[in-house]
Amino acid sequence: MFDVVVDLKGLTVPALISRVRAILTATSGEAAFSTLSAKLTALGTKVDALEADESALRAAENAVTTATETRDKSVSEVLAAANELGVSIGMTATTEAQVNATLMRVKNGPSPKPVPNTPTGLELKMGDDEGELSGQCEGQPGVVEHYEIQFTTSDPLSSSPNWQFADTSRKSRFELQGLPSGEKVWVRLRAVNARGKSGWSDPACKRVP
Repeated sequence: MFDVVVDLKGLTVPALISRVRAILTATSGEAAFSTLSAKLTALGTKVDALEADESALRAAENAVTTATETRDKSVSEVLAAANELGVSIGMTATTEAQVNATLMRVKNGPSPKPVPNTPTGLELKMGDDEGELSGQCEGQPGVVEHYEIQFTTSDPLSSSPNWQFADTSRKSRFELQGLPSGEKVWVRLRAVNARGKSGWSDPACKRVP
């Protein structure tokens, strides 16, 4: 007596069918197993049923795939026609109420940008060249269009600090050139967009290289 391993685990259904049919053929050809003819016949019948079920399943899957593709095409056509109708309604309607009556709606326009906040976190560093400083402040993404930058060599707390134009920058990180070399300068900036200008930032101080 032997403990027989059939090796059928992990096979796909087509591979299982092929494997079992090969076993049936090989076993039927061995005279030593002639007494097992009834079991061989019963197993063969079950394999035939499995093959028929597998074929039916594949046919059903193909039908589902075809039906899904047809449905998805119909969805696309409905969406396109509905959007086209929306365009026509938009061109025909004279009031927003007329649009709302169709259970559609008028598209909201973009929200206007707020006036920028006063810049904060201004820092200065010496640049690579004589008369150059680099600076940066906390950014306001999507709000600021540009920054106006001023400098002075006078104490900004004095009665007349004499602020002078230094540059403009579209970014919160900037380079200033042509500053008085060897002088201590104070720099301030404000943020600007179409809605208005922020207040001036607190000044930052650095000696110019």
